[in-house]
Amino acid sequence: MASYSRTMDFLHKKLLQATSKDQEDKIVDWMLAEAKLKQTAQKNSQNITSNKNKSNNKI
Repeated sequence: MASYSRTMDFLHKKLLQATSKDQEDKIVDWMLAEAKLKQTAQKNSQNITSNKNKSNNKI
């Protein structure tokens, strides 16, 4: 991931403050979910752009 989102920055700060292994595990799970969500959003954005370009080329 090229840049941290505000959410990821917040989670990273919370991870540094975690006082138990259980808290760390939960925060890491949230971070992984956030990264996956961002990746999916980027792929969807690329697909939309690609589909628009294909549509414009057919005209």
